Amino acid sequence: MKLYAATAVADSILATLRGTKNVRKVTKSALMPVLAAATPPRDPGMAIGLAGSWAGDVALLGDSDRAFRAGLFSFLVAHVGYTAALSRRSQPGTRKAVLPIVAASALGAAVFARAAGPMGKPVGLYALTLGTMVAAASTVRGPGARRVFGGAALFMASDALLGASRFVLDGRAARVASAGVMPTYAAAQWLIHTGFAREDDPA
Repeated sequence: MKLYAATAVADSILATLRGTKNVRKVTKSALMPVLAAATPPRDPGMAIGLAGSWAGDVALLGDSDRAFRAGLFSFLVAHVGYTAALSRRSQPGTRKAVLPIVAASALGAAVFARAAGPMGKPVGLYALTLGTMVAAASTVRGPGARRVFGGAALFMASDALLGASRFVLDGRAARVASAGVMPTYAAAQWLIHTGFAREDDPA
C-alpha cells in the first residue's frame, strides 16, 4: 500500500500544477493498477470497478468534452460493477438509509445536470448511478463495512468537487475545488477496496 499512497500523493500534487500532463500520464494511469496489485479483486464487480476507474482516469487526462464524456461513461461502468459487488455483501435490515441517499443523489443529479448544460443528461445519469453505489455501500455489513461506506461517501464528495469545479465555480474557487478531487478520489478507492477485502474488522 505504500506504493499506492506515494503514487496518489504525487499525482494529487501534480494535479495542482501546470505543465504536468505528461508526467500525470504515468502517475494517474498507474493508480488503479498499483491498487489492484496491492488488493487483487476477488469479486468480478470489484474488478470491473477497477477497470472502469482506470479507463476513466486515462480519459480524464484530456480536457475536451469528448474526453469528459468518455471518463463519465467509464466511471459509470465502474459504479455498476461496485454496486453489484457491494449488493452481494448486503444484509437484511440494513436498507433504512437507502431512500435518503437515493433522494439526495437525485437532487444533486438534478442540480449538476442543469449546471452542465449540453452534458446535463449524461451528468445526471452518472450522478444517479453514483448515488446507487453509495446506497449499496450503506447496506454492507461485516468485515470492512465502515471503510467501504466511507470510501463510497468520499467518492461522491470527490465527484461533487469535480462537477463544481467544471460546471459551477470559476477562478480561484474552481481551482480550490479541483485541488481536492484527486486526494479524495484516491482515498475513496483505497477505502472501498481495502474495506471490501478486509476480514478482521468487527464492523
